[in-house]
Amino acid sequence: MSSGKKRGRPLVMFLFGLVVAVLLYLSWRPDMTLVTPQKPAAEQGVTLFNSRYEGWEGAKRVWTLEATEIFRTADGEMVNFRGIENIRLYQEDDRILVINADTARLDLKQKVLILTGVQGEINGGRLHTAGLKLDLERKQIESSHPLSFKKEGLELQANQMEGNFETEEYLFSGDLEVVQGKQRSRGQIFTYYAKDDRFELKGDVEVELEL
Repeated sequence: MSSGKKRGRPLVMFLFGLVVAVLLYLSWRPDMTLVTPQKPAAEQGVTLFNSRYEGWEGAKRVWTLEATEIFRTADGEMVNFRGIENIRLYQEDDRILVINADTARLDLKQKVLILTGVQGEINGGRLHTAGLKLDLERKQIESSHPLSFKKEGLELQANQMEGNFETEEYLFSGDLEVVQGKQRSRGQIFTYYAKDDRFELKGDVEVELEL
């Protein structure tokens, strides 16, 4: 009787060891679960090609933007524009502020449009700057980048600009230099009143004449 128990003991030990080995293998086996790659949230959304985006206030269209690519994020908070043909801001008396840019980004919550690589036209004058910010609700425009403005014999260089595209008043400042013919002027603030097509130069004005 005791000999039978002795012969069965190695079998029990073998089965016990086998179970332990299987459990150890399962615990150390690499996880082979497949994970489907997901696009980052910023890349999820809807893309439109060769389209126009319009901004309205009630029944009044206040601005339009035409681009070769318009991308709206899935959360509906941002719209990115590439290949911009033109941006038009509609003003009083059928006047239009026209801006061209390399790229644009519209924050729909803040109603702010950020532009890069800007070329604009203000009442026949040409504006150039690396970046521009448009507050579409407050009708404010500003740039913290060096810029130039040229119009009918007037050439202006400045480090920044701010203004209101509804009242059409634009203020240039920072290392300000204004050239008219043979006259070179420097001051603190250059204000251009586009509706009246006139300007003012204020603050410690210096004038140089080339003879």
